[in-house]
Amino acid sequence: MLKNVRVFYKKKSRMKFVSHLDMNRFMIRAIRRTKIPVWYTEGFNCHAYVTFALPLSLGFQSEYEIMDFKVTDDNYSLESVKSELAGVMPEYIEIFAVAEPILKAGKIAFAEFKVYFEDIADSVKKDVSDYLSAEQIITTKKTKKGAEKVVDLKPQIKSFEFEDDTLILTLSAGNDNLNPTLLLSAFEANNYELPDYTITRTKILDEQLNIFK
Repeated sequence: MLKNVRVFYKKKSRMKFVSHLDMNRFMIRAIRRTKIPVWYTEGFNCHAYVTFALPLSLGFQSEYEIMDFKVTDDNYSLESVKSELAGVMPEYIEIFAVAEPILKAGKIAFAEFKVYFEDIADSVKKDVSDYLSAEQIITTKKTKKGAEKVVDLKPQIKSFEFEDDTLILTLSAGNDNLNPTLLLSAFEANNYELPDYTITRTKILDEQLNIFK
């Protein structure tokens, strides 16, 4: 009998430069190196069927990534899945939990990001806070067909706050996805300048802001 498996992992440092498509290929190859009885698709080009709950943008680190697949032996333990995968992962991928899925990917509603700034001045933090507090945040966004459309980003911001030099953002995710770089670029387009920063996705959340599991 098939059993659904959900793997939770961190993607750090150099791995942030690996695209989602390449990450998909990497994980499939990694699984092949294990003893996990993973389920393969049928047909001419059979392959391990692996899905990711919320693809991560190139250049982002993450403390909460989710990968799903199925195993053909429902007696194969989740701890064995974890240890097998951990044994073939590179330095910057950390498998920290394996469980059977509770929610479907369609239940994802928000994601939390931490934007780490280098030496951001208090005046700039105030400018960012004032900007994010505005009733509207109007910018242009490219569609999948390459056209530009005018959008208001404000409804997609659930919350924000500064902790020292770190901006914590909770943004719409899933069907209505807001990339934090779009938000920061919109801020700089208004004749502001931000210091260098790095972005880490820290949580994936459901509609009630509970951790997606």
